[in-house]
Amino acid sequence: MKIALIQDQLLTSAGSERVFLYMAQEFKEADLYTLCYNPEITWPEFKAFKIKTHWLNAVIRNHQIFKMMFPIATKAMEQWDFSDYDLIITSSATTAKYIKRFKAPHICYCYFPTRAIWNFDAYFNGGVGIKEKLFSFFLTYFKKRDIAAAKRVNRFIAISQSTKEAIAKCYGVNSEVIFPPVDLERFTHVGIEKQDYFLIVSRLERWKSLDYAIEAFNELGLPLIIIGHGSDKERLQALAKSNITFVGGVDDQALALAYAQAQAVVFTPELEYGLVPIEAIAAGTPVIALGRGGALETMVGIDDPQGREPTAIFFSEPNKDSLIGAVGLFKEVVFNSQALVAHAASFGIPEFSHKLRALVSIYVELNTKNKYD
Repeated sequence: MKIALIQDQLLTSAGSERVFLYMAQEFKEADLYTLCYNPEITWPEFKAFKIKTHWLNAVIRNHQIFKMMFPIATKAMEQWDFSDYDLIITSSATTAKYIKRFKAPHICYCYFPTRAIWNFDAYFNGGVGIKEKLFSFFLTYFKKRDIAAAKRVNRFIAISQSTKEAIAKCYGVNSEVIFPPVDLERFTHVGIEKQDYFLIVSRLERWKSLDYAIEAFNELGLPLIIIGHGSDKERLQALAKSNITFVGGVDDQALALAYAQAQAVVFTPELEYGLVPIEAIAAGTPVIALGRGGALETMVGIDDPQGREPTAIFFSEPNKDSLIGAVGLFKEVVFNSQALVAHAASFGIPEFSHKLRALVSIYVELNTKNKYD
């Protein structure tokens, strides 16, 4: 069977790119495609693979340009020819699902319906610039095109119940849920001595909602380290006091150590999933998270009705006062690092790979049977 495995883009070192890497490692027989690939700014492991790109790769060399050229990128995906394949699996939050020239079953592992389109206000975080106004003017058109692209998908796989609900709301279709994995072997620092700092690991973008965390730690005066790159870095740095340190990007070893030594990892956005909290507990570090979205599916709160060991302190509102209250509560709770690691184990790569391979096999078998019955 000839398989095409397609990713939106490989221009960042973020969660979806990491998941696509695990998919590529599982489906070694597949041909890998992405619209644009810059090996210098995505996960270095991709250098071991042969990755086919669109001619737009010569133009789009970073994530900021990719976002600006989103409408053109979707048109490019529609024109790309995948008609020679027996099965197509897309890994998509934006453009990959727009493929149009194909004959095989199309299974989409969907992170979320295109956020800029369906969560416009949250994505642009109240921005009123020319870019936001122009995008808003075409929003109805973009929604129609996104729905049309979704109709060309034969089967959606959602990354969480929150994404499943969003797919049903935006596209009107059902989906299966397979949680994205974490490479648990990267986090082996359990028992290491904790240091006096809290940690945020995030892309520095407006929709990640880091503002109120900075406001909270400005007021608390506690050490906060922020790991990550993004277009909002300068603005966020200008908001921060001297107790907050921005360190940019780090390699896997340094990231794992930073997780393990932190008092807690702070998670501010309302996301459909979020790998960061799982990476944190895999390193034996508890989480202080906004109690909305995917965090409620993957983390265990201190008042768990099932009586499980907690992995996180939840706060209810995305503002500094609510977060400050959660930090105060965190100081009163004792977390069991071994219980944190044990909970993370259910999100490992082997379980993800097995579930994805099994679901794909079942769908292909059913599709083939129906085709020839």
